[in-house]
Amino acid sequence: MKVVCPVCNRLFEAECTPYTTDYNNVKYYFDTEICMLAFLRDPENFIFKCKKSQ
Repeated sequence: MKVVCPVCNRLFEAECTPYTTDYNNVKYYFDTEICMLAFLRDPENFIFKCKKSQ
């Protein structure tokens, strides 16, 4: 399955990375350890929030 690293926006295969974490019941995949560590320091900085239109 193709995924996008939330830190560097790089597209890669999820099966090819050991770097994952769960945050707010969502599993995030990272292409490098550096990206995962950056995310863990400040996850809210990398999460795209959708707003419902009213």
